[in-house]
Amino acid sequence: MFRLRRWFRSAAMLALLSALGCGGSFFVASSNGQLLIFVSVDPSVADPMHFSSAQVQFTARGMFNMSPDVVSSLSGVMWTIDHPAFSGMPDLGHAFIDQNGVATCAPGFVGTAQVFATAAADPSRPVSAQNSKVGTAQLVCP
Repeated sequence: MFRLRRWFRSAAMLALLSALGCGGSFFVASSNGQLLIFVSVDPSVADPMHFSSAQVQFTARGMFNMSPDVVSSLSGVMWTIDHPAFSGMPDLGHAFIDQNGVATCAPGFVGTAQVFATAAADPSRPVSAQNSKVGTAQLVCP
């Protein structure tokens, strides 16, 4: 009974935020109702010169609305540089990141590149433009 009341309160709050135009999205999970509410990326700022092979290993951490509340290493993350996944923006070529979150600066690029980690807000469904939460970090290229 408590779980059902908690779900209705969460659903009502999400519906209210969506109606107010706060950028919220409404998801109904088909499994246990667990939703990803926040994604953070570690390290938040990194200079590849301080890492072996001039590569930075980024990891995405997720905070959920119910147990387990925090997952220290999210799986199924889509990693991108310079633009979030599903944005349609062009790749600027400032840096490169693989599917495992390992990033390197492009030869000759000096500046900061934005790293994006996109994960499914409803883990029971595939990540998509409508079903995503995004975390960011900075890659400082010498």
